[in-house]
Amino acid sequence: MAHPVPQRPPRRFHSDDILSGRVNLDPYPFRYIMVTPSPGAMVSNTLSLGAGTLAEVDRLLAAVEFLETRNWELVNLEQGGLVAFLRRRYPAP
Repeated sequence: MAHPVPQRPPRRFHSDDILSGRVNLDPYPFRYIMVTPSPGAMVSNTLSLGAGTLAEVDRLLAAVEFLETRNWELVNLEQGGLVAFLRRRYPAP
């Protein structure tokens, strides 16, 4: 009999969820995450022919800056600043 595989928490989070406090990454069990704009913001941005891209980049960077105060650090930005990869910093031994 196969044992069920435990469900893993996601690695992708939306900037709006981080900024609003809907997501708390303090107890998050893994070291690497990805932050992207919310799906609704991306649909709106696509429909407006990219007019909101700078606002989405700003919101994403605000989420990154907030996470930096919570022991995360930016590793890389991709797709014109719309995808951020972060790593949890561990305290010095």
